[in-house]
Amino acid sequence: MKNMKKWLMATMACSTLLLASCSSSPEVASTENGRIRQDEFYERMKNETTSSGQKFGEQVLQQMILEDVLENAHGDAVTEEDVNAEYETEAEQYGGVEAFEELITAQGMTAEDLKQSIRTSLLVEEAIISYADFTDEEIQTAYDEYTVNSTVAHILVEDEETANDIIQQLNDGADFAELVQEYSTDTASVANNGEMELVEGQFLPEFEEAAMALDEEGEITQEPVQTDYGYHIIKLVEKGEKGTLEEERQNVIDSLVEERLADQEYVLEVISSLVADANVQIADEDLSNAMSAYMQPAESETTTEEDTTEETEDTTTEEESTETTDDSTSDESTDTGTDDAE
Repeated sequence: MKNMKKWLMATMACSTLLLASCSSSPEVASTENGRIRQDEFYERMKNETTSSGQKFGEQVLQQMILEDVLENAHGDAVTEEDVNAEYETEAEQYGGVEAFEELITAQGMTAEDLKQSIRTSLLVEEAIISYADFTDEEIQTAYDEYTVNSTVAHILVEDEETANDIIQQLNDGADFAELVQEYSTDTASVANNGEMELVEGQFLPEFEEAAMALDEEGEITQEPVQTDYGYHIIKLVEKGEKGTLEEERQNVIDSLVEERLADQEYVLEVISSLVADANVQIADEDLSNAMSAYMQPAESETTTEEDTTEETEDTTTEEESTETTDDSTSDESTDTGTDDAE
């Protein structure tokens, strides 16, 4: 979709040059059977429906508006350095920038495409932080539940004999990181010298149990740890210990932000609020629903209030009607009783 957007933008940028040689709308492309004009391309892109039911034009316009709204509200808080740092962090998980860019190129993206996505994500985070305004009570509660994970490193090999040999080399003073590069078959962690955060429940039970048993930083398992992937030698790099609230405050806030980001309804609420403040106006009626997902919550709230008012009025009317009926019945009963007495 981003490539399509760039194509359209590029076509519109050169329309002035093309206009001189065209009898109608500027040309976008041509075949032996004819030419595709800019206005035809725009109409098709605007009205063609995606698998989700939304029009391509609505999707592109929605993305452009959201980027504009987020930039206007929080653009100053996200720097190019922030984006590049996040990009490099992502790349490290795939063996470095070069390998990472080969991967994203194979998926039809460019580094700039991905950096723009990263920037948008960081802007959303800033919006969450600004909107949430966490109270001291929320931060204290989160701190009480907050845990600091240990960092471990491992070397994975295929056979037990090699694993035992590596353990012997380490006991003789060999450098763990160097042996990771020489022996480990775990390509996902080699680029980081085998290091990873020990998050409870995310590892095979045999690996997690052996890693949790390590108590001193620098300590290694003295027996190979066998799992379905092979044999591991595990080292405790840094033992996770929670600091004071003051020391951990930013980490705690980061964890709260992560929780909010995982809550799609909350994210929708935040972005909808920004969109409402931006007073978005869509001039093209064919694209008028582009932002409906972000304007609907406010409308729903208004509708709910109106419905509640109507229900209250209806209930009051019904109660009054019931009281009137009861009174009438009571009067009739009294009249009947009087007649019988007579």
